[in-house]
Amino acid sequence: MAYAANVTTEIKTISGRRHYLISVTETEARDTSEFEITGLPEAATLVLYRATLTAGTGATIAPLGGNVAAFTASTQGQEFGISAAAHVNESTQVPLRLVGNKLVIRSTPNNTATDHSISTLITLVEGAI
Repeated sequence: MAYAANVTTEIKTISGRRHYLISVTETEARDTSEFEITGLPEAATLVLYRATLTAGTGATIAPLGGNVAAFTASTQGQEFGISAAAHVNESTQVPLRLVGNKLVIRSTPNNTATDHSISTLITLVEGAI
């Protein structure tokens, strides 16, 4: 099997603002694997990022988000980075500028093997908070 990411997005309107509730399941991920979340607003705020490394030879993940495919970390293409852990739970308010209305994410396991499974829940809010 090869890398796969199953991405589902539920949109809810709360107090007149769209909230994007995103669930992702990755299988056979490695440190360079990335998935795209499409259909997002051009400007959004990341308010919650939860992810768990559920299987694999790595011990931690360190999620990175970017606004283009194959973005380079620590450049204007990177939108956010989360510290490494086996389970990350970041409640934050990170403004995002999404090129082409998409967010690209690398879960970044700390091992190059292609045997990692990762479950992720992301909440974005339309516009800046």
